[in-house]
This record gives sequence, C-alpha cells and structure tokens, in this order.
Amino acid sequence: MMQSLRDNMKLVIWITAIAFLVGFGILQLGGVLDNNPMQRHSGVIARINGEPVRLEEYNRIVQQMTQQLTSQRPLQEGEDSYIREQAWDQIVAMKLMEQQAKARHVDITPEEIKTAIRLTPPDFVMKAPIFLTDGQFDYRKYLSEMDNPNSQVPWAQVEAIVASQLPAQKLQTDVIQGAKVSDGDVRDRFLLQNEKLSVHFIGFDPDSFPVDTSRVGPGDVESYYKSHPEKFTGPKQVKIQVVLIPRVPNDSDFAAARERLQGILEQVRALPDSFPMYARTYSEIGSASAGGDPKGEPYFEEMRPTFRNGLRNVIAGQISPIIKEERSLHIFRVDRRYPDPVTGRERIKYHEIAVRVQPGSDAIRAIRTQVADIAKEAKGQGLAAVATKRGLRTFQSQYFAEGMSQNNLFERFPEIEQWCFNARINSISHPIPTEAGWYLYQILDRRDPGLRSFQQVQGEAKEAFIRSLKEARAQDVAKQALAAVQAGAKPEDVAKQYGGFSDVAPDVTRNGAMGRLGMDPKAVGQLLNVPDQSWSPVITGQRAVFIAHIDSHVRPTEEQYEQQKVAIRQALMNERRRVVFQEWMEQIRREAKIEDYREDYFEA
Repeated sequence: MMQSLRDNMKLVIWITAIAFLVGFGILQLGGVLDNNPMQRHSGVIARINGEPVRLEEYNRIVQQMTQQLTSQRPLQEGEDSYIREQAWDQIVAMKLMEQQAKARHVDITPEEIKTAIRLTPPDFVMKAPIFLTDGQFDYRKYLSEMDNPNSQVPWAQVEAIVASQLPAQKLQTDVIQGAKVSDGDVRDRFLLQNEKLSVHFIGFDPDSFPVDTSRVGPGDVESYYKSHPEKFTGPKQVKIQVVLIPRVPNDSDFAAARERLQGILEQVRALPDSFPMYARTYSEIGSASAGGDPKGEPYFEEMRPTFRNGLRNVIAGQISPIIKEERSLHIFRVDRRYPDPVTGRERIKYHEIAVRVQPGSDAIRAIRTQVADIAKEAKGQGLAAVATKRGLRTFQSQYFAEGMSQNNLFERFPEIEQWCFNARINSISHPIPTEAGWYLYQILDRRDPGLRSFQQVQGEAKEAFIRSLKEARAQDVAKQALAAVQAGAKPEDVAKQYGGFSDVAPDVTRNGAMGRLGMDPKAVGQLLNVPDQSWSPVITGQRAVFIAHIDSHVRPTEEQYEQQKVAIRQALMNERRRVVFQEWMEQIRREAKIEDYREDYFEA
C-alpha cells in the first residue's frame, strides 16, 4: 500500500518533502513586526477549526523550508514572505489532514509502522550519510542496518516520526480509493492520443463582418437572452480587481550592476569575436549556452521598445551600449541588418548578453512599505483609486467560477481563491508575495448559481447577440466559399475573394488544437465525422466560422489499443487519484473555519 502511494500519487505533503520550493524561482521574504501580538493571541498565529497554530511551530516549518532552499542556492535579498506563504499553505493542509484522520479514527498498528519504515524510508532517513553510496541512497545498506541488532541508528525516533505521519497517509490512501477508470475512459484517451486528422481550411473571423449596432434594441437583446438560457446559466461566480506592486530594483541596484557590466562591454568592444565567450560565461538567459545567439533573426520592429531604441543606430559589426530593461541589463552585438526578401521589413541578426538586476535591501524595504500603505489605503478608498494615484495598473477579471480562474497564483495558494468566494464584497486581500512582486485583490461582485437575471447579464447578452449577428453573416459567406471550392476553385483564391484566411492544420487530435482556429474540441468532433477527401459543412467554431477539407484521417487499430491500454489505464488512474485527493482537500478546506492572525506578526 505504502509503495503504491509513493509510486502513483507523489502527493505527500509532509515537512520532509519540501523540495517543491526550489522550482518556484526567485522567492520573497518579509520580517517580523514588533507590534506585541503575543498579548492579543498568546503566540498563536492562527486557529484551524479551533485548533491553535503556534508561532514556534510555524517558524519551525519556515526554517526547514528555508534550509531546504539554501541547500540548492543562496538566498537573495528579502527572501522570506514567499516561503512563509508556502509554509502557511502546508501547515493548513497538515492540520486538516490530522484532524480528519482523528475524526475518522484512523488507527496505525506497530506492524504498519515497521512495514512503512522498511518499504518506504522517510526522506530524511534516505539523506542520512550512513545510508549513502556514492551520494545515492543504498537500499541494501539500509536494510542491513535495520536488521543489525547492534545498530546505532535511533530507530525509536524514526518510528515516532513515521507513526505521526502514517494516519494521514493512510487516510490519503483511503480517499483516493474513490478514483475509478472504466474501459470507456481508456478507449477515449487512446483515441485522443492516436486518432488524427490533417486538414486545410478557409476561415472567416466574425468580427470582420460589422453590424449596425444602433439598430440593436433592448427588446432584441432580451429576446436573445430568453431564447438562449444555457448561455446565461452557471455556477457561483466572482469578479475581482487585482494590482501588482512589482518587485523591481532601484537606481542604486542598476548602478552597481551597470558598473560590473561596463568591464564586459569594454572587453567585447575591444575584441568583438570574444562576445560568444563572454555570453556563455556571464549571460543569464536561455541563449547563453549558444554564446548569446538566439537562433533567429526577428523583425526589428517586433523587438521590445527599449531594444529598438537602443539598437536603432547600431550598424552591423558594432556593439550596443548597455540597454536597461525593468529588471535586467543587456549588451548586443549586431551581426546583420537587412530587408526581408518577401515582406521588405527589416530583420536583425544579433548576439546578446543579459544580466538580471536584483533589488537590494533598500529597494525591498521601500517596496514593502509601499505594499503596506496601499493595502491600508485600499480598505478605505478602493484598490483602483489607490493604484491609479500611485501610477500602478489594475486588472479587472471576468466573472469566474471556483477552480476556473486560470490564475496560477490561486493554484499555488487555493486559500486565496476561497477567500474570493467567501469574504465580503469590496474586501481587500492581504498582500500575496510572488516572484514578480506583491499582489492585492479586491472582490468587486459575486453571482449566485443558476440562471442570471437579465439585469445582471444585460451587457453580456448584448455582446452575445451582436456576436450571433456577425456569425450569421460569416456563415452566409462561408456557404458561398464552400460552393466555390466544391466547384473546383483554389482555397487560397476563395479565401482572398471572400475576405477570409486559409491555412493547414496537420495532426489534429480530439483535444481540439487547430492552428489559427484555436482550441475547439467540439468543432474537431464534427470534423471526425466528415469523410476523407471531402469538404465539411459550414462550422461555427469558438474563434471563427470555417469550412475544412479532410486531407487524411488516421484511425488507430485494435492491435495498437491492446498494446497501449495497460499504460493508458495506469496513467488515467494516477490522474484520477490526484484529482480525487485534490478535490477532497479543497472541500475540507472550504468547510474549515480558519482564523488567520499572521498580519499581527509579519509584514508584507
């Protein structure tokens, strides 16, 4: 059971499995504020379903995570608010799992403890020098020491740690038993991976067919709303506003970095052929390994504005001055500038050295002060007003359902999304640290599940109605285009004649990726029923109205299915187990009563 959990799930969330932090790139940290929270909360930073989370317990996890990170790379200036957020997320999950295990009376026997230690050694044991051979965990050496009656390893302590973890791990195994995979699921995934179409198509963007919106009245919109209730029915949704206070270096940070880079600039100007060597040694972007060669010759006008300005007067064979970006400095060697033979637009061939500029202690201190001030002011004035006053851009989301925000930050910290759905409208979140800076959110509005009232969605209904009018015009033109190609006209000529676009989409699978037509599984489903070497009827896709010619249709064989079905079933089962566990965790987290006092102990 334990080995299966290790092999298939890889979801264990214990303190001894915290290496996931390393992949998150540049982290951020804050400091402890001396505002005497002990008197108010007696050293308790949170309560989870009434159970206290003590400051020393939380700090211990933060320290362990910090040690894990520093074993991989040095800490940079200001790195701990992000670690603290990760520690918070982990301690909430740990507490909830422990509480659930107790509530379900999950018991562990001495034999289960010994079996777990023997079959799935804890991570901290696997890293112990006594069990390593050439830097790798040696399982035979481990078993030999376990069976040694004179062993000096404190096995009683190991058993105590494993015994504290096993109930939650056993509960996790019980939870994922609800994951099921049917034969139909396996065959669907097999077809998704192996059935392929190659098509060429003529598409028509509905937005290229204008309609007279002045003739669209409220009655038309309401009639459309009533006849398409499925378009305006959905789950509970929320709309939020967000601002990013960026984590950027100040002038002193750039001056110090520029001084270091100036020596490299002088060297490559004296010896331009040495540029690749310096790029490989000092550059901090992907092209460094290729000596600063990006392996492409972009259009000059499509480069970043700061690069265009810095390179405008740099001719082939010359080295640019140092060019400043928001968080980096760059040097270019221009190798060639020439007009594209087809388009006539200027292309540029270059090599590049780029170094990142990290904010120093003064910059971090100023940014933290700004974050705290904005959070405080926003509670009274609103996030948009405060951000505008300070020259920061805000973003307003569309309405989204829980789990459908497509926000990576919500995936890292699910409690933030839960806050969006549970806190009062107009509430301001606590600052959320990320690699880019600190995010603040404000809840603008919320919708109850079910059919939205016409008043709630009148604007959306009008947009949908106008879109339907445009699609109707595009469908009429697409029918004419279909008649033309069926009569023998060339698709590219027809596309040009009727104001559309033509393209090819090879290896189209059921997931719906069709090049310029975007991701459209429903449209692909229609194409799968079109005979080979024939044109489809007019299809209204998510991005365009189009007709497609089926150039080839690869249908996998039953023999291939038999060869792949075992591996597919296992992969699907692993996916389902992850989903089942994740959904279960999200549910118990939504139902939990979490009182968070961290803002009384820590700054942004």
